[in-house]
Formats: sequence, structure tokens, C-alpha cells
Amino acid sequence: MSNKRPLRVLLAALVAIMAAIGFAGSASAASVHYVQGPSVSTSGNSLVVSWKAAGLGNTATADFSLTGTVTAVAQCYTKSGNPVNGVPKSDTTEVNATGTFPVRNGQVTGSFTVSPLTTLTCTGSQQVRILSVTYDLYLNGAGLPEVHLTS
Repeated sequence: MSNKRPLRVLLAALVAIMAAIGFAGSASAASVHYVQGPSVSTSGNSLVVSWKAAGLGNTATADFSLTGTVTAVAQCYTKSGNPVNGVPKSDTTEVNATGTFPVRNGQVTGSFTVSPLTTLTCTGSQQVRILSVTYDLYLNGAGLPEVHLTS
């Protein structure tokens, strides 16, 4: 019997170590992190910042904020696609948006839309075209590290 006692102690120690490793692995899996994004896209006269985060645990909502600036350069174009005489117009928009997003199964999917990017208006049948968009934005929220988005 004395030969079996050290084996039992060793087995108990191994079980305790394995349990500790398993617990540490599950604790780190619950850390807050981005699953997708954040990403920035433009469509028409809007800029959209979207993301998906996980590891938020058992909470109902998560608060996020988007701050910074967006600059758009736009010009009027004729129906046939030619630029109208004149200098393109530059608009800078200060962004200070906050939102509360629902959390489901420890995950949150969210987006902020910045619109309009330009206030340029054209006459007659002319159309506004955005020539370029630059941004310097900061996304914060839900215990995630701040993300600096630039172009």
C-alpha cells in the first residue's frame, strides 16, 4: 500500500494542475477583444465605422464612443461626368458620437455613421461627387483598448 500513496499524491497534483490550466484558459478566453474590425467604409455622402467585439460576459449593453474629424473634398459634375469649373470644396466634420449597443451571448456588433460628409450643393442637373475622404478618429468602449483610425 505504501507504493500506491505516492502515485495517488502525484495523480491528485496532476489533476489540480490540469484544472488550474483549464481555468486559466477559460478566463483568458473571456477577455474583451475585437472579432471583426473596427473598419471604415464610405458610401455616398456617409462614412461608417463598424465593429464586432466579444468577451463582454453577461451584460445587457455596452457603451461606445467615436471622436475625431472627417474631411471630405467634393466637386460638382455635369450629367456627362465632367467637373464643373471651380475649385473643389473641402468640408471638415467634428465627430463626437456615443451609443449604447445590445450585447448578446457576450458579443456586440455596432456601427457609427458620420453624415453628411459634405454640404456642397450643385445647381440644375449637376451631381456632387466626393473626391477624397480622410479621417482621424478614435473608437472607445466596453473595456476595449482605444482604436485610432486614420487615412
